[in-house]
Amino acid sequence: MKDQTNPQRYNEFERTKDYLKEHCNFSKKKLVFNNSVLSGLTLKDRLLFENFGQGITQEIPYTHIHHAFEYYAVTLPSLVAVTHAHESITYAELNSKANILARILIKNGVAHGDHVGLYLDRSIAMVVGILAILKAGAAYVPQHLKTAPKKQLTYITKTAKITVVLTTKSFQKKLSEVLDSNVIAIDNYKNPILDNTVFKKSETIVPDQTAFIIFTSGTTGNPNGVQVTHKNLCNILLSNPGNLKIKPGIKVSQILNIAFDMAAWEILGCLANGGTLVIREKDIQETVNKVHVVIATPTILSTIDVKQCKQIKVAAVAGEPCPKTLANKWSKFCMFYNSCGPTETTIINTAQHYNDEEGVLTIGTPTPNNTVYILDEHLRPLPIGEIGEMWAGGDCVSKGYLNNTSLTQERYKPDPFLGQGKMMFRTRDLGRWTHNGQLEHFGRTDDQVKVRGFRVELDAVSAILETMPHCKRAATFKYDNKNLIAFVSPKTVTSVEAKTIVAQKLPYYCVPEHVVALDKLPMTTRGKIDKRSLKQYIQDKKKEIGKRTTSDSETGDIKKEDECHRKTVLPPQKPYLRRICDGPKLMHYNRLFTLVLLVNIIYGVYGIKNNLFWDTKGFLLIEPLAKLALINFFIAIVIRQQLVINLLFGIATSIPKHWPLQIRRIAAKVYHFGGIHVGGAIAGALWFLFMIIVVTKQLLFGAQLPWAFIISTYTILGILIINIILAHPNNRAKRHNLFEKSHRFGGWTILLLFWINTLSYLGITANNQYYETVLTSSSFWLLFIVTLSIIFPWLFLKKVPVTIKKPSSHAVIAKFDYGVTPFAGSSTAISRNPLTEWHSFANIPSPSEDGFRLTISRAGDWTGKLIDEIPKEVWVKGIPTAGVGNIDKLFNRVLWVATGSGIGTCLPHMLTMNTPSQLVWATKNPEKTYGKPFVDEILKVQPNAIIWDTDANGKPDLLKLAYKAYKEFEAEAVICISNKKVTWHIVSEFESRNIPAYGAIWDS
Repeated sequence: MKDQTNPQRYNEFERTKDYLKEHCNFSKKKLVFNNSVLSGLTLKDRLLFENFGQGITQEIPYTHIHHAFEYYAVTLPSLVAVTHAHESITYAELNSKANILARILIKNGVAHGDHVGLYLDRSIAMVVGILAILKAGAAYVPQHLKTAPKKQLTYITKTAKITVVLTTKSFQKKLSEVLDSNVIAIDNYKNPILDNTVFKKSETIVPDQTAFIIFTSGTTGNPNGVQVTHKNLCNILLSNPGNLKIKPGIKVSQILNIAFDMAAWEILGCLANGGTLVIREKDIQETVNKVHVVIATPTILSTIDVKQCKQIKVAAVAGEPCPKTLANKWSKFCMFYNSCGPTETTIINTAQHYNDEEGVLTIGTPTPNNTVYILDEHLRPLPIGEIGEMWAGGDCVSKGYLNNTSLTQERYKPDPFLGQGKMMFRTRDLGRWTHNGQLEHFGRTDDQVKVRGFRVELDAVSAILETMPHCKRAATFKYDNKNLIAFVSPKTVTSVEAKTIVAQKLPYYCVPEHVVALDKLPMTTRGKIDKRSLKQYIQDKKKEIGKRTTSDSETGDIKKEDECHRKTVLPPQKPYLRRICDGPKLMHYNRLFTLVLLVNIIYGVYGIKNNLFWDTKGFLLIEPLAKLALINFFIAIVIRQQLVINLLFGIATSIPKHWPLQIRRIAAKVYHFGGIHVGGAIAGALWFLFMIIVVTKQLLFGAQLPWAFIISTYTILGILIINIILAHPNNRAKRHNLFEKSHRFGGWTILLLFWINTLSYLGITANNQYYETVLTSSSFWLLFIVTLSIIFPWLFLKKVPVTIKKPSSHAVIAKFDYGVTPFAGSSTAISRNPLTEWHSFANIPSPSEDGFRLTISRAGDWTGKLIDEIPKEVWVKGIPTAGVGNIDKLFNRVLWVATGSGIGTCLPHMLTMNTPSQLVWATKNPEKTYGKPFVDEILKVQPNAIIWDTDANGKPDLLKLAYKAYKEFEAEAVICISNKKVTWHIVSEFESRNIPAYGAIWDS
């Protein structure tokens, strides 16, 4: 992968490795990825994709899970293996019983590869049955008889072709009446000393042979049997963290339904590592009080009182999203693992050892010998940090679904990254990589819903509800096209409390309209929240809960949605005098303009008092006035030089985010530097005017001055007057094209005339040492630097190819890839005729690819012509230059408010995700105007973005909509990217309420 022929790419590779070693527990991997399928990623993302995407490579000591158990039966025969109620059994006794039962199974026709039913209740006999089936070379199919209905038992028995069923005497007769299979009672064979001969393990049992079959809950139809192999089990249960540090002397609880794959983690995970299994009777709390390790779903763990089980050393959860409050509670006194993985990837395939001091709850990293990929809908790898669907690969991938080839082919795919016949599984979970290689879980693909036109992650709403102090569990559902409904427990949680907490953290459309508080949320037999039961509750109680249904008229819904933010109450404005001081008329731009003029006035007064402008005979001097004019023009021009602009932004935004907000909010005003430009230009023009008055007076009194000096002086004055008049905001708005041409060509002409003016005047004072006089003159060097400053952007002038997509007649998206990848927050100037006009647009670089994009909306003649007559090439000049959006680096959380193509300025900051942000974007029919892929890209990095369709909903009260989002997101600052009228309205209204707000100035 390293390209040592390209030093730049090789250095990037090495820098990325250094980053991984420092931040991501980087270690060399034995797995080699196929680089051809990673070609769409940058070199850095490719290396991170490989490193983040695979767990450590580790040798597993056993290939069959019951062999690990047998090791302890031989080495520690008297160690207690299992306890239940008042009974217990040692490893030696358990092994002997399992050997006897295995021979009985073989005598009853069970062969290698067969499926044996294990239909019973929790007991020591259950554990004997599991081991016996494995020893016989068969796979066990577990069902808990107290929860499994008759229909389910008959379906599973038929589907798995089960001819022999193991149970206990209490259930034997009843099962024999229901099933056609041979039903054997395990507890008919009590004497462990019946036959002490070692059960001979058949060499024909291979690691890829099925160990058990777990039938999923069948929420979308009949249950599907997942075939889990010995290799799958050994890989997770005999390696860290799956072994949960279980060893002899450690007690492990068995509290889960045997038909749930996590029960295998309890039972086989305990016995394969020499622990003692404590089987639950009726009370979960009583069982957990006795043990050191507990494995559970978050729903079950939330029912346990931590105060009664302080001897717990390790707790692990999986099966559903874990509330952070629950993780914090348990991690304070024990080692806590938050895990994830469907049955198809063998119990879990990612895990995080969570520490509440770190504060970031994720689902961790891939477990040993396993991989996790974040892919798009076309199975292409996504750049690090982007949300996509998780695919799991490696030794965790099970054999597939029993007798369901079509579903297996749909969900199990050949692994294109590892090849060699390896498979990967589509988990249907959404996730993304953090900067340090942790997986953030974003719910299920089928848990994404649209409410009021916005995408909502139901798990995100539930997670917020679970942060309430008294809320144990929560589940959120779509109620209708405009509303959500949430179920919370316990019953003491109030509707107002629930709505308030969500409103504080998420956009308004995520706030549940209905909140139902229950003593306990219903649980499935596997210990998860019973969502099917709650959905049925919604259907049954819709009339009682509310009258709004999906048949409500669209018009009525839009009005109510519109009122939702229009009813927002804005905070009071600052006192009148403070508003005036901080208002638009006295904004930092005007303050800087005034400051430059004031400094010039002070110096002028100082010069008059100290006779700096007169010679010894009392005649006014031309040179000091000309020099002051040139110094001011120098400041006005250099302050707008691209390198200087980038330097100013770099200095201002280097302030740490932990500094006081008052300091950071002032530093963010750096983009007001245009006030210095205007102040310098006006002051320079005034000094030049004073100089002309002196020149005119001297000419009238007969002074001899070079004609080149005289002509250039008066010509400069004329052009300056024209430029200043056209630069006035009113004239600029009405005659923009004329202003652009006068500014450009007039400016160049003035520069040339200044050279003539300065050099000709220096000739008067040269005294036959002209070149020495010129080279030692400060005026010469000021002009030289100004000239270089103006020439600099033109050194980069080039005609470049552009690919323009036209999603609508209103806007286009231009894609550039000519070797430049600008930084987020910069802009690029483009032109079709480089001598007449230039237009700057915000760059949209993507972290995952080279080049950049520009969004261009129809806003005038030039943009209209570009949209109607799409060019294949355009001119560019200069370097990427920092703009107002760059100031987001100064804040911890930022609200972006945009209209139309202003989204182009906001998007790059969201793509980089350097600063947490919330977007409010009002535009006409976004998908139609900018294209669905563009809108999807926004929603991928901003799932909770507020995108207001002005075609469908009319114009919003953008100020109130933005303020509501500002409060909900708890932003530190607001950045508005819109037209002049909207921007100044939003910025001034927020500032008048002492909220830091920023937007473009539209200065000259």
